[in-house]
Amino acid sequence: MFGPMPVFLPAEGRAPQWNEVQAMRARYIRRLLEAGVFLAAAWGGAALAVPMTQTIDLDSVYTGATPTGALPWLSAEFSYETGATTGTLTLMSLLDGGDFVQGGRNANAQSGWAFSLSPSVQSLSCTSGNCADAVFNQAGLNAGPTGTGDYNLAFNWAVQGTGGRLDGAEQAVYDLIFADALGASPFVPNAAGYISAAHIQGIGDGDDSSFVVDGGQPPPVDVAEPAGTALAWLALMLVGLGAWRTRRIG
Repeated sequence: MFGPMPVFLPAEGRAPQWNEVQAMRARYIRRLLEAGVFLAAAWGGAALAVPMTQTIDLDSVYTGATPTGALPWLSAEFSYETGATTGTLTLMSLLDGGDFVQGGRNANAQSGWAFSLSPSVQSLSCTSGNCADAVFNQAGLNAGPTGTGDYNLAFNWAVQGTGGRLDGAEQAVYDLIFADALGASPFVPNAAGYISAAHIQGIGDGDDSSFVVDGGQPPPVDVAEPAGTALAWLALMLVGLGAWRTRRIG
């Protein structure tokens, strides 16, 4: 992008004046500074937007029968960028046998799969997969013995008959919108100490059920270094180099 430091040769028949050399070097340094400021403005914002992913595994029985199959039985993944007001929530069933998640038709009924968020969601929409028949985005939702009123987002597959349940290897993907920019994941433990709880039915001979919860989750992790980070560092190096050269000349 930038050439080597210019070599200042004297005009034929006379030696270069020190003030001329200083002026030429100052122009070169000014170009470095301008380039650094441009790069910082162009990519500095991108460097602050760090992609993050939080995985919430429901792998502990709170009460009831043990669901069929390996752990975890259900898993949710929330992907977002710090500083953004949106994120993507993917609900994944890893259930085996005839186990399924369902839930009631209204906000007071038993939730199928519930979450605790702070701040709460402003709005959400299902983009793909087996979308829930009813989604409740409000405080005080019923998640059974795991903590009635401690959850504020619930997904219920409440339609009776075929399709009115989440089971097998099904997924549901939702776009979430928040009122303010996210500095951290909004999925946090509630007063009962859980981020998520679900009611799994159809266990064993089909008559047993279970309330399962997350067994304590690690914090969200940085999933990829943003492309702008390296460029922002280059911008800072150029600005620093220009400032250092200026001090030396001065």
